[in-house]
Amino acid sequence: MPFSPQLFLSNIKAKDGLARPSRFEVILPIPPYINNFISQSFFEKLLNLPNVLIADITSAVNDILGNSPAAEQSKTSNASLSRYLALQCEAAEFPGRTLLTQEASVYGPIFKVPYLTQYGDTSLTFLCTNEFYERKMFERWIEAINPSDTNNLRFPKGAKSRYLTNIKIIQYDDFIKRIFAIELIDAFPIGIGPQSLSWSEDNFHRLSVQFAYQRYNVIYEGSYDLVGAAVEYFGAKGARIFDKAGQNVSDGIGNVLNRIF
Repeated sequence: MPFSPQLFLSNIKAKDGLARPSRFEVILPIPPYINNFISQSFFEKLLNLPNVLIADITSAVNDILGNSPAAEQSKTSNASLSRYLALQCEAAEFPGRTLLTQEASVYGPIFKVPYLTQYGDTSLTFLCTNEFYERKMFERWIEAINPSDTNNLRFPKGAKSRYLTNIKIIQYDDFIKRIFAIELIDAFPIGIGPQSLSWSEDNFHRLSVQFAYQRYNVIYEGSYDLVGAAVEYFGAKGARIFDKAGQNVSDGIGNVLNRIF
């Protein structure tokens, strides 16, 4: 059948349009061990970053898109810092997934048999402010994992040295509904990208951080982000209204919207 623009457009409209890569959010919970490591340094003022949008996003981290199998790692020990990183995250990616195969033959042609799932590393890109908060924080995170003066690696799941976290990467539609998300389980930074310096460059700094993780969980459907919608259409005052109204009211409105759409 020849290509038909009308059929193509009707097919797209039937699915509520095309998904946009710019409609995303990254939630990066800060592990308690890393938060303590940061608070003992010159990052004390970073813990008190102003946040006029949401006073505490801990409940949002815990409740987004259903319950996590590792709930403790989905909780942030520093809600203000997690929100700050979410706002500064300029680019992210849904990581890939590959089935490793082994060639086999019983009788006849050789065929492939899957035997293991392999997950690719993922990168997050952050905009850097003049205080270089972002670079300093991730430098401290990596230093907490492997101190450069002793090279004694910390145990990743120790009671006092757990540096793993569960990162959520969320895709929204044009109506700020969470339509897809991936949760990276046991994630931690493994690399900080270089940042070029040049007299001929008049742009601003970006920081690329590479994360490794054990596996990821796919969350196929979610609810409406009412606070995000209030921020976009009514500004910070609208966000505070929803925040003060309480989680029950927000959940009730979200359930109504989900039934409608």
